[in-house]
Amino acid sequence: MSDVSFPARITIDSEPDLDGVPMLEATITPTAEAATQALPAGSRGETGPRGVPRSTFVKQGTIANAAARPAGLGPDDRGKWWHRLDTNGMDVWTGTAWQHSPNAVGVQGLTADPTTVTTSTTHSETITTPAVKVTANGAALTVQATAPAGLQGNPGPPGSSGKLSTATDFDSSTGPTQRSMFNYQAASKRWKVGPPPGGFGPWAWYQEDFAANANSAASAIVAGVFALPVLPFAWRPMVWLAGFIQAVEAGGTYPVLTGRLNTATGVMVAYGAGIRASQSMYHVTAPPKFGDDGPKPLSPSSTYASIPAGTAASLIVQVEKIGTDATNIAWDRTLASAVLWALPIGA
Repeated sequence: MSDVSFPARITIDSEPDLDGVPMLEATITPTAEAATQALPAGSRGETGPRGVPRSTFVKQGTIANAAARPAGLGPDDRGKWWHRLDTNGMDVWTGTAWQHSPNAVGVQGLTADPTTVTTSTTHSETITTPAVKVTANGAALTVQATAPAGLQGNPGPPGSSGKLSTATDFDSSTGPTQRSMFNYQAASKRWKVGPPPGGFGPWAWYQEDFAANANSAASAIVAGVFALPVLPFAWRPMVWLAGFIQAVEAGGTYPVLTGRLNTATGVMVAYGAGIRASQSMYHVTAPPKFGDDGPKPLSPSSTYASIPAGTAASLIVQVEKIGTDATNIAWDRTLASAVLWALPIGA
């Protein structure tokens, strides 16, 4: 507390105690003007005990006058009130007595919009705590409830064995093939047959499967046409060829052994040139090569030189002439062979 100055009169009395020690007693008497001054506030005291919570007002109905007040009310009825018609006021029960407030009831307001409640429930096996969230937009209420998983039940009896292809979470739009695998599709949450991850095949043709020997001045000699299997996935043929070819006359022309898709001018999938020699046959091997207009960059998802799922195709093996003179080219099917491997794409 800060110091306070005021005019006063002080009186000091001296009186010895039982032991003879003088005791002084001072009496301060302020002037009449100073006695009316307010003293400064002292330090804050300790917090008092918590009071009883005040109940909210709850309207119970209407009564005509004070004589119509209901009887038998107790402390538990505190906060209940009635609209008293003779004074247009409120009669409130305080828990022990009535409190009347005349003219406390205003004019009847407009009818509120009807309340609508929209509910939704979220359930997940990973949720363990229940929750309810209520949001309001005027009279429109939205109630969102989270229902947690219950306790783990006892294991049920073993089910009977069945075919995977008949399961409810199996996509049967693609049938299985040799060495194919089952893949889980995250988007549809179903299992589906996927292509063999290491390729499919091989298919092979040898000697008598090829066309007869030929010698021609044409731009190309068809050495064989082979139907390819129809597969349930998109794929790219990997082809290896072998056979005897020849440029019959000396000159600027030489033959090459090629494999193409579907037609004599289709996309090249195998190529072999060998040596440029005339007057004799020479054995050529033709490994995979894609495109005859320069190298082609191929990625796992590229569709270049590929065959769509469920599509019939053929491999055309031929001897092609490189050059423009009239030199003949020749083919001999002795020891001729073709090996094809299906490489899945986009899987």
